[in-house]
Amino acid sequence: MDTGVNSAIHWLQQENIRLKKENAELKEEVAAFQSYLRGISALYEATSTIATQDNLYKLLDEILYQALLVIDTDHGSLLLLDEESHELVFVLVHGEFRDSLQGYRMDWHKGVAGWVVKHGEPLVVNQAHIDPRFSPEVDNTFGMHTQDILAVPLKHGERVMGVIELVNKRHEQSFNNTDAMILSLLGNFAAMALAHLEEILEMTDE
Repeated sequence: MDTGVNSAIHWLQQENIRLKKENAELKEEVAAFQSYLRGISALYEATSTIATQDNLYKLLDEILYQALLVIDTDHGSLLLLDEESHELVFVLVHGEFRDSLQGYRMDWHKGVAGWVVKHGEPLVVNQAHIDPRFSPEVDNTFGMHTQDILAVPLKHGERVMGVIELVNKRHEQSFNNTDAMILSLLGNFAAMALAHLEEILEMTDE
């Protein structure tokens, strides 16, 4: 066969491979965008419900519940930073370990939550047990099995007040950047609610 024909066939084969790869990447981008839109839509509905809550404790509990619902997981916690003892306190917990884990305290330097408090940034850790930022303390104490973690700071201005931490997405899925973006928005809402609660308590003490 003529070398020119061989070259043309080879070029067409390579072009076909390239186009298939581009098409696959485009499908992934479209799927991610659709997931993001679904999350934003669910988030809008969630915040509409949350905004009607008068009791701030119930409000924070509702924020955590909506985070689990939107991001599709059963286990999550809202931890607050005790600035006097330098501990993170599990103030609200949803999931199987709610009764035992709620109220538990851990050093604020430890684990993924501690990293988020220190750096003030969201963090996705899939395959947590091979990540050096993960602490097995809670797993060992309560018999949990943490596979994946998504944590975002509760940040008011430059001050980090705590963390929302979600564990183990359903259907063996992994957490992603879209999940982190959505949870960060809910985390901002929670931080504003906490700041408002502090203002009320300060006025009560005066």
